Amino acid sequence: MSPVRVLIVGGGPAGSLAALKIGENSKNSKDGKSKDLKITIVEEHASAGFPVQCGGLISEDCFTELRKYVSDRSRLNSIRGAFFFSPDGDWIETVGRSRAIVIERKVLDTELLMTASKYAEIKMKSKLVSFDGKKARLEGVKTEYISYDVLIGADGAASTVGKLAAFPRPSYFSAIQMEVEFESLDENFVELYFGRSYSDGFFAYSIPINSDTARIGVVSKQNPEYYFKNLITKHPSVSKRVKGKITELNAGAIPIGLVNFVKGNIALIGDAAGMVKPYTGGGLYYHLIAAEKLSEHFPDLEEYKRSYIREMKKEYDVGMKITRLYSLLDDEDYNYLVKAGKEIDFSELHMDRPSGVLNLIPSILKIASKPSLIKKMVKAFFGYSGISGRSFGTA
Repeated sequence: MSPVRVLIVGGGPAGSLAALKIGENSKNSKDGKSKDLKITIVEEHASAGFPVQCGGLISEDCFTELRKYVSDRSRLNSIRGAFFFSPDGDWIETVGRSRAIVIERKVLDTELLMTASKYAEIKMKSKLVSFDGKKARLEGVKTEYISYDVLIGADGAASTVGKLAAFPRPSYFSAIQMEVEFESLDENFVELYFGRSYSDGFFAYSIPINSDTARIGVVSKQNPEYYFKNLITKHPSVSKRVKGKITELNAGAIPIGLVNFVKGNIALIGDAAGMVKPYTGGGLYYHLIAAEKLSEHFPDLEEYKRSYIREMKKEYDVGMKITRLYSLLDDEDYNYLVKAGKEIDFSELHMDRPSGVLNLIPSILKIASKPSLIKKMVKAFFGYSGISGRSFGTA
């Protein structure tokens, strides 16, 4: 019997994890029979991890899983909690159920791809330009044609596979991030900055790398450069703590909202499918879950889709509602929430599972005495669904 030919487009974490999980599962199938696969990963860039489009903050649980495939070299810092800042400069300290790790994506991505090479042939500087259902055309040093039985698009927010196969595309927010000398309140706490002057519909952040350096960034529906300038020059707290020159600049797009990600013998994974936590923009944990579901059911792509949605639907729904709330709240609301939030217990929250926020709603409503704020919360959490039937072709 001929091997199942798998072409994975994209050598980032989503593509590498897909190859790793499929490859592992083929050697350890439940029926005791090894599946015969031929996996190829094509990556348009000369190396993995470039360009950087990630804050590099993941849960400790996620990093523990990734450590099965990579060394500890990508670990830069450990995070115990977060400071939430209101527009007026007040803040609240929160420590949830999960801890976090700050990683160097260039190292992580490279090591994941190297480990994936145990199961896959890797073609660097090779760009997918077209495909016809069974054969793909690649452009690199030379034009090349490669046949496949299953095509997996792991090629990011601007997915060529998604566009050429006419998959629905998610909404996008823009992000800009700079590495800069910065005096964090605590080098083991991230800081989140809310308010209409610092983001359009999302938030800004700083992620400490060490005691005197941090990644400071803004995620916004539009014009992140404008909000970033406001953050470092006008924020009542941040502007006083930026100390040095910018050493690294990164920008990119963050997909918001899971879309249909399977069509025939084509599947999307990772950012290409909108597999991103909609309330933070982080994606590695969701990519890991998707790769596990893909491998469990491979080559049944429809079951991969059903299984992933069963596992993650509630998290997307709640995550999208939190994102919806960002757009509804004004500066006065944020100032109020930070003050009121000092009476709330956040200890059971997990950064990868936003559904835990639902348990806090009664506590928030109990201390909230602002009718307009209560109305916005009700609108966000009880009048919006994160995964639409239209997106998945079920309505």
